[in-house]
Amino acid sequence: MKRSRLSKKAEKKSVQTIILSFLGIAIIIFLLLRYGIPLISDFSFFAGQIIPNSKDKNENTDKNDGYIPAPDIDSLPKATKEQNVKVTGTSLSGLTVYLYLNGNKDDEMEVTEDGTFEFSVKLSEGENIIKAKAIRDKDESEFSDSRVVVYKKSGPELTLESPGDGAEVKNSPVEVKGKTDPDSIVTVNDFQAIINSDGNWSYLLTLKEGDNEVKIISTDLAGNKTEKTVHFNFAP
Repeated sequence: MKRSRLSKKAEKKSVQTIILSFLGIAIIIFLLLRYGIPLISDFSFFAGQIIPNSKDKNENTDKNDGYIPAPDIDSLPKATKEQNVKVTGTSLSGLTVYLYLNGNKDDEMEVTEDGTFEFSVKLSEGENIIKAKAIRDKDESEFSDSRVVVYKKSGPELTLESPGDGAEVKNSPVEVKGKTDPDSIVTVNDFQAIINSDGNWSYLLTLKEGDNEVKIISTDLAGNKTEKTVHFNFAP
């Protein structure tokens, strides 16, 4: 009986402890909800006013410091025989890009959301200098790196110096030589000739006995071609 009374007493005390614990937790939660969270929120707001986060600071700096990076124009061919070329590049989304051709503003457009821009440019005969700058309100970037494109619609010069067309040749192989525009490629019967920086070209051609038809082609950097067909008579 003594052990039973002690057990009942301990059990009653445990129940009281549990009830008091739940009551204490409930009071703490109530106080936290009533006073703790508003105080924490007020403190966070106050701290945020004093110390703005780095993202807002960076955004404000970007908007207010006036600096705009120059746009980047993609590479272009050194020369072309097409008068209209596509000029593409990248810049910051939302900026306006001004495109300049030979020192004059040619066009403008707003940079797309993915940070790209694209212009169709009509070239002038000869050398064309293309560059761009980015604009935001009254602020503007430096000019981009320039791209130089030569527009050439006519074929290169091509002359044959020796042997002359219709010449009678005693020896084979024979050196065929002439002149063309510098930086061109010359072929003689589909074989590439040697050419120097002045445009002088030469090729050592093997002949068959009798009449030999020789086709000479000069191709410039723009892709324009000039062709010449001549005949040599090989009589050893």
